[in-house]
Amino acid sequence: MIFKEIIKKKRDGFELTENEIREIVKKYVDEEIPDYQMAALLMAIYFQGMTDRETLHLTDAMLKSGKTVNINIDGTIVDKHSTGGIGDKVSFIIAPVLAELGLPAVLLSGRALGFTGGTADKMESTGMKVTLNEKEIEDVVKKFGFSISCQTEKIAPADRKIYALRDATSTVESIPLIVSSILSKKLCVNTHGIVFDVKVGSGAFMKTLEEAEKLAKGLVNVSKLYGKKAGAAITDMNQPLGRSAGNAIEIIESLNALSGDISNDLLEVVTTLAGIIFKITEKGSFEEGKEKAENIILSGKALNRFCEWIEYLGGTTKLSLGKRRALVKSDKEGYITEIDGEALGFLIIEMGGGRKKAGEKIDHSVGLRFFKKTGNYVKKGEVIGEIIYNQGDESVFINRFLSAFKIEENKPESIALIKKIIY
Repeated sequence: MIFKEIIKKKRDGFELTENEIREIVKKYVDEEIPDYQMAALLMAIYFQGMTDRETLHLTDAMLKSGKTVNINIDGTIVDKHSTGGIGDKVSFIIAPVLAELGLPAVLLSGRALGFTGGTADKMESTGMKVTLNEKEIEDVVKKFGFSISCQTEKIAPADRKIYALRDATSTVESIPLIVSSILSKKLCVNTHGIVFDVKVGSGAFMKTLEEAEKLAKGLVNVSKLYGKKAGAAITDMNQPLGRSAGNAIEIIESLNALSGDISNDLLEVVTTLAGIIFKITEKGSFEEGKEKAENIILSGKALNRFCEWIEYLGGTTKLSLGKRRALVKSDKEGYITEIDGEALGFLIIEMGGGRKKAGEKIDHSVGLRFFKKTGNYVKKGEVIGEIIYNQGDESVFINRFLSAFKIEENKPESIALIKKIIY
């Protein structure tokens, strides 16, 4: 294989073969291809795109560069993946709910890097063990009907190497490269069905509906080509999801949600995803799955399962939060028309609750509470949120929180939470 000919082929818009893609991944991992040539190929892919078939082959090659996870249990194994957003604690609620529905759920999750929180970091705020081997995952699923654990370095090592180069060459935003990166990790488990929660808006990586739809279709189509049942929901992230954002504070909200005290937006997202899983696995209709999931949540039926799972892995459900509190009061009267989720995410990082670079330690106890959301009318001086922190300049934090809220005279049009469902 003459690599510069491969670059030229993709540069000119032609489809790469399965063998070519496998060779590219293998030789790059083995350091037989220099970074400058791989960077040129990534840029060609960025501009020319890839077919679903090419994306499938790239996904499979990266997946097979590492270990797979085979869970030997009865039933239809399912998974859920979110592209991430501010206050996204859906995994903690949907996993035990799916278990109650008789659908064993195996979720491999990552850590935070950027302005959205990481599921593994939120789990660590409880003190629980988050990295499990294959046998431990299987044992946990057999005992509780679900498992959420951290992706290990042995899973899709090619993706980490290629992603680092994408990050350095400004090719991260390529949809086929995003799809193959996500799926090389998600498809390494022998699941039967997977649902994708593709976030769109100011608090998500996908800022436009067009981008989100392309990503959702890519994830679903390539998963199907790989032999999985798949569906996706495009959900709004133009404001934080639920009532809080942070690490420990989101676990606390999840415990409340599973006891039946759940915000309407969080309930809608969780039950929609459950409905999609119900339909694609042929357990019943979307409406039936959605209704069953809602009944489980509101009745508190899945709460004990979730608490016992945390405690079994060495964690506690009695979490402590930061020692210092600051109430945020509106500086004007009117309707909340916009909430900049990305700005709030970076505020949490500034408070110590997230990472500016990989490997940094984080303060799990800091976070934000939201008492008002988009569309709510507020009076000047009315409390709209709370900042929970341990150190730093309180006035700076309050100003940054306030600046994320746009308050205007006219009431905004209601925004659909579920933008689109894709099968």
